[in-house]
Amino acid sequence: MVRTLSGTLTAALNATTRRPVVSASIEDHIAHYQLFQTPATADGMHDACLASDGSIVRVRVTRGSNVYTQSVQWQRVSDPTNAAQWSTWTTFGGASANCFQDGSCAISNNGGTLRAFAQQGSLGSGLITWSSTNNGVSWSSTFTTALTPTGSGNILGISSAGNNDVFCLYATGTGVYIGCSFFNGTTWSALRTATTPALVSGQGLAVAWDGTKYWLVVSDTDTLYEYSYTPGTTSWLAYPTIVPETKTAISRGAPRLQYDAGRGLYTLIYIEIDDGTVTGAAHEYPRMQQSSDLQHWSQGTILQPLMVQYGAGLLYTASANYIISMPAIYRAINYTASSTQALDISGAILSYTHHEKVSRPATLDIVLDDNAGQLIQRFSQPATTQPIGPNCTLVLYEGYRTGSPPVTSEKVKVGTYHIQGILVQRSPQENQITLRCSDLTSCFDQLNRFQIIYSNQTVAWLLRDICTRAGAMQITLPSTAQMSNLVTSFVLQSGRVFRAPIDELCSIYALDYFLDQDEVLQFRELSASDSAIWSYQPEIERLTLGTELQKGNHIIVTGRPPGTDSSGTGVPLITAEAYDTTSMLWIGQERLVQHVDQKLTTIAQCASKAAFILAQEQREQNIHTVTIPLNPALQLLDVITLSDAASPIGSGLSKSARIVESQASYQPQNAEYTQTVHLEGV
Repeated sequence: MVRTLSGTLTAALNATTRRPVVSASIEDHIAHYQLFQTPATADGMHDACLASDGSIVRVRVTRGSNVYTQSVQWQRVSDPTNAAQWSTWTTFGGASANCFQDGSCAISNNGGTLRAFAQQGSLGSGLITWSSTNNGVSWSSTFTTALTPTGSGNILGISSAGNNDVFCLYATGTGVYIGCSFFNGTTWSALRTATTPALVSGQGLAVAWDGTKYWLVVSDTDTLYEYSYTPGTTSWLAYPTIVPETKTAISRGAPRLQYDAGRGLYTLIYIEIDDGTVTGAAHEYPRMQQSSDLQHWSQGTILQPLMVQYGAGLLYTASANYIISMPAIYRAINYTASSTQALDISGAILSYTHHEKVSRPATLDIVLDDNAGQLIQRFSQPATTQPIGPNCTLVLYEGYRTGSPPVTSEKVKVGTYHIQGILVQRSPQENQITLRCSDLTSCFDQLNRFQIIYSNQTVAWLLRDICTRAGAMQITLPSTAQMSNLVTSFVLQSGRVFRAPIDELCSIYALDYFLDQDEVLQFRELSASDSAIWSYQPEIERLTLGTELQKGNHIIVTGRPPGTDSSGTGVPLITAEAYDTTSMLWIGQERLVQHVDQKLTTIAQCASKAAFILAQEQREQNIHTVTIPLNPALQLLDVITLSDAASPIGSGLSKSARIVESQASYQPQNAEYTQTVHLEGV
């Protein structure tokens, strides 16, 4: 995992004299949604898409006392700053006072052709569609029927992924089903009905196409279900629920999916409503959850000021993100390296320290000089955002001057942090600002809201799901065999920090993790065969080599307890053992470690766990600390070799060890640019 250094930077690091160089920038990547337009149109079912020319094109179904005699209308916004364009609606041909208001509507861009969908009025009527080939400037004068649901029921949700497709929820006498149809250039296909179990009710669906399969998010009013459909094999699959049922305490409906190409993430937006009957706390607002793979979803965030019932859409444009509802539109400007969103603070750095430890958030305290009073003017406020603000990103680079003479600055990125606190220090002699930062894994210390029970999921799936729920979207897992082990049952408890179940899984399966400089969460399964990536001898400033012999040398792991299976057959106790015979013979003692974990259901799993525990006990027998010139190449869990000078100058000892903790300090006034590294055995 070592960071790559150029040959010239490596030479500068190995030289007897070095000239350090550091830089840092603050970037505001936060989507600061602010009220943008207030057309004040009555709330109702609606949808929006981005046309090929960048225009925002919308559809809606009007609402009234007769649910079957409403109109379907369209709107084109070519200039989002023009308030009048957000208030002007035109009725589709053949869609005046004859459509179902609760059937929803949808619009999508199908390679340049826009398609709009709605349901005609009265039970069992067809799902109808219009098309536009000029970016929504005009539409087909009459509609075409895309599909007619079976069972003479109402449609309860419509969505299109923009792949000449349409999906819907439709009610029958036996339940609510998912149906779809596809356009071949001439006609729409016959209705295809999902093979998944019927739902009791429906309150909208959303669909996205990933190039191979369709992903669907479906609401039954209380729960958000997820399915996939692969047209090549016409196969349907059900996945774990995105949000579990809350026993009618909270309803969730009108889901919509949108892909953010800039970040490579999907965003699910839906309306969360609590009338207070069960919980006593009433609310009604959109919630947004994100995913990198459409299977694992973050806990999300809300837009509390937008109180709507029938849905909110989300659009990503080249310049801004929009959350669109009927009464109001919110906008967040996209990140650019502008003066209001980015700030180079390299010239203001007085000092800093950063601390990294395996399986814990990295921290950075950086002191900036503000004698000219320029930085305090860049403090962010809720209405006027600036780069120096809570949760803004601070990127740190470290390196050395290279060349002969050393005049070229070469640096590598060593960390990405988020501002957690700001301290202003003012006196007649100084004007300083201290930024206290931590990395993204500090979000693991937030509380989980809803209890989730996982059944028969792999270790890899569980780790990815829990980390994503906590807010870590980029995750790298080892490709070892144990990652595919099935965990029969695992509970993500309500009111417990996310770090607790992550650490529990890592403890069971002997994994360690840290966040790298690009905010990728790295999980590692350690191996004694890992090779050293750096060696130290003359540049060691201070060295401590330690050995702790009072560690376990006999491991007994107990898994599933004895009992009987469903057929009444006896099930034996599952156990396994591991030994460090060399240690036993050396110290003349058996040091027993007992470990019990009922999640281990086979002898092989217990044996693997025993081997992991023994390996960690052996690693912890070696405890070393070394102070060295700051090395931007080193990362947590890297293996390095320490070779002390020969006696009588040094100890003559040589050890290979693994980095488990690192503290770096930049104090130019003291000519200090050092790194203290804590290590254990490989």
